[in-house]
Amino acid sequence: MEKFIVNSNTALELKLVRKSSDINDTKMAFYPEVTYQVFGNVEKIFGYKDLIIKMYYAACSLKLYVNISFSSKIDPEKYDIKADNIMEKLKDYIPLDFITNIDVFEKCLDDESLYTPYGTQIYQFSCDISEENTFEVYLIEKESTKFKDYFNRLQTFVLWYIDSSNFIDFDDAKWKIFIVYELYKNENGIVCYAPVGYATIYEYFAYPDKIRPRISQMLILPPFQRKGLCAKLLNSIYKHYSTNSNVIDITVESPNDEFQLVRDFVDVTNFHSLKTFDKEKFKKFEYQEMVEEFKKLFKVNQKQVRRVLEIILLELTNRFDTDEYEKYKKFVKTRLNWPFQKKPTKLMLLMPTEVPIVDSKDSYDELDVEFNELISFYEKVLKRLEMHSV
Repeated sequence: MEKFIVNSNTALELKLVRKSSDINDTKMAFYPEVTYQVFGNVEKIFGYKDLIIKMYYAACSLKLYVNISFSSKIDPEKYDIKADNIMEKLKDYIPLDFITNIDVFEKCLDDESLYTPYGTQIYQFSCDISEENTFEVYLIEKESTKFKDYFNRLQTFVLWYIDSSNFIDFDDAKWKIFIVYELYKNENGIVCYAPVGYATIYEYFAYPDKIRPRISQMLILPPFQRKGLCAKLLNSIYKHYSTNSNVIDITVESPNDEFQLVRDFVDVTNFHSLKTFDKEKFKKFEYQEMVEEFKKLFKVNQKQVRRVLEIILLELTNRFDTDEYEKYKKFVKTRLNWPFQKKPTKLMLLMPTEVPIVDSKDSYDELDVEFNELISFYEKVLKRLEMHSV
């Protein structure tokens, strides 16, 4: 039966189509990182040879074309087993108005320039790689039925790129959505708006009259990754909430390493830009004034502030100076050892202290391993900072 087993991650072919020639352009295709939520934990589809599941989206309106093709299908009478029903597995996750005729789909492309973004424009910028590309961020706070239908098409991408993802509940008014669009001209020279990524924010209530926005999901679509767009989107969220006196701070729900890297990069860059930033004072741990300005301008929560302090201190520390580096290690290891101690105070979050005594050698070894892994991650952040400072 092995010849009838297909990897669902390679069988599913995705495209964002801007013009007719994109439909048959193999370079436009991209593929999911995960498919287990739809096709099961082993990410396999049974019953087909040379299976291709095409899911093509019109780049602006996100109208969806679906086509399933294969060279042969298992004979249930011969093998007494049926092939997986692919459409049955997909139906709960894709919009019901998907298109199955490629000619009809191609005709839809003529109307792409008629699409205009929902919500309010809050930010505009150029791409780091090309100044010719203009991007705009829109905030959607009040969802209409048309927007819900549109966003339901956009958020199908989280199934393929965010682990354990869920679609958001539009009936809850505390959800806010930020969408990044690229402005491009079609073959007739008309400006079109193509979504290239988005973030969902849930505004939690904080007693007695405040809110704590939490970033739930943030996704830049694969064709537009590695261009600095995630950092731009995160900064647009900071800017939006920075002037809101009701916001205590901004948190993130279960960030993966890739997003945490972007988050650290953005936060350290923003810290460097502070009017009060002073390297010499920072090295002496005299950064309380800087921290207050940082928290006020960017609404960064206390735990993330601590990470930023550790990264910048690593940047300023001379690792060849044994005493200086030992002082840094104590600063970081103290935080790493908090789970074994009493609840840390706000002062402990900011100030260097000695590492509390632990009872077993194993605890020291575990602390060393955790420290080395963390420093390795911090070095990635510093490397990205160096690349952007050139």
